[in-house]
Amino acid sequence: MKTHCAADEPVLFACVTGKKAVAVCASGNRSPTAGALQYRFGSPDAPELVWPNLPQPQHVGITAGTLAFSGGGGAYLRFTKDAYAYVVYTAIGKGWGEKARVVVEKNGKSIAHLPCTEAVVSELGPALFEQAGLAEDEQGFDLP
Repeated sequence: MKTHCAADEPVLFACVTGKKAVAVCASGNRSPTAGALQYRFGSPDAPELVWPNLPQPQHVGITAGTLAFSGGGGAYLRFTKDAYAYVVYTAIGKGWGEKARVVVEKNGKSIAHLPCTEAVVSELGPALFEQAGLAEDEQGFDLP
């Protein structure tokens, strides 16, 4: 799968949402003090949104969370930029199977749901969140 990540950047999440692609790319070092994550979204040839603009090791504006419910669970990352938040998640549940998508929020309210339409690459989960030293998302997240 072609992603917005460079060859030397580990892909933590990637999928195609219709005519657009989304990716969460990491620097080679995923430590809390030296690693950096970036959200990228847009046409497959050129991302329209890259956040943070410059990768920042302290993961400013990036939080993580896990989801638990009967017969399944999931994990997500929230990238906050001003009034907007971009949430990427993967989840699986009894009765509905696997889900992966991007949710765009404005002022805490969901304004867009973009389901992944092709194969998904995902390393989201507690092990990654701990390794990267990501802050726990205190806002919480409900699957759309």
